[in-house]
Amino acid sequence: MSLQILNQSFREYLSGRQLTEHLKLSKELTFHWANWDQTCLAQRKYYKNFNNNYHLIKLNQTLQELRSKPVWLCNKVKTVKSDLYSLYESYLDSRLRLTWFERKDEILFSFDSEQGPYYTLTSMKWLNNDIYSQFVMRKILLEQYTLRSFRLSATIPVVFKLNNDVNEYADKVQIHQLSEAGLIFKISDKNFINKIKNSANMELKIPIKNYSKVGKLKIEESFKKLNESEAVLDSELSPFKLDSRILNFYGNMNNAIRSTDEEFFIYARYEDLVPNGHNSLCRLIYAPLVEKTKIYFSKNLESIEKENLMKKSA
Repeated sequence: MSLQILNQSFREYLSGRQLTEHLKLSKELTFHWANWDQTCLAQRKYYKNFNNNYHLIKLNQTLQELRSKPVWLCNKVKTVKSDLYSLYESYLDSRLRLTWFERKDEILFSFDSEQGPYYTLTSMKWLNNDIYSQFVMRKILLEQYTLRSFRLSATIPVVFKLNNDVNEYADKVQIHQLSEAGLIFKISDKNFINKIKNSANMELKIPIKNYSKVGKLKIEESFKKLNESEAVLDSELSPFKLDSRILNFYGNMNNAIRSTDEEFFIYARYEDLVPNGHNSLCRLIYAPLVEKTKIYFSKNLESIEKENLMKKSA
């Protein structure tokens, strides 16, 4: 990807794409505007203009359709009929969400009728990650909402092994996000929560060869090189140890329990990932790429802002 193409793609992405869309950077890396406070603020400013509201209106229409989907909520005292839209809005209220998980008397829900069948609300069977993300995006654009530090989305495969298990799993784990401080791993099997808890540590074999090659390259050369790279062989994976107590840190256990479907996520700082049988440090492999991508996008945002000011003063 040349600098000119990357520059143009970033500009078009911020104003001319669906709000749920990602900007593709390489075969394994993408960027979403909601994953950085600066692009969130830029999008918020852009969508303040009524003429720019097409994508926001379309997103809102999709969410409003959830009002027509009834939900019955039940506790020991009474049953209340609500709708799926209101359920998501309630979950977005952090105080109410905390109350749900701390209640001694479980709240139950049903999509079918007042007679059930019912499931526990905290089972999260009602929550769809894509729909939830769209509610969050709308809140980011229209309201004050906690914004994130810069991160890249990823689909980098990882080979996973627990110290008390003879098996290796090549299709259960991937690096889901990269930041300047650490990695988020997506694990596609909720059974591994208890398996990890019952292990002393886990070993993650991570592909670092291709990423170590681009550490000192310019941004456009980095993504071009990553796109041209061959598939990683098992022999090229580098093992790192991660203490299983990681579940007790950074809200990992709460996030795992509250996750939907079979997927859950674990965040680890780069220093939590200890090289096993080699000297490569994850921080020196991935953090420089994240940092220079952020710097590049920052310069683009400054350029866009200057152009907008010139247009206003013209």
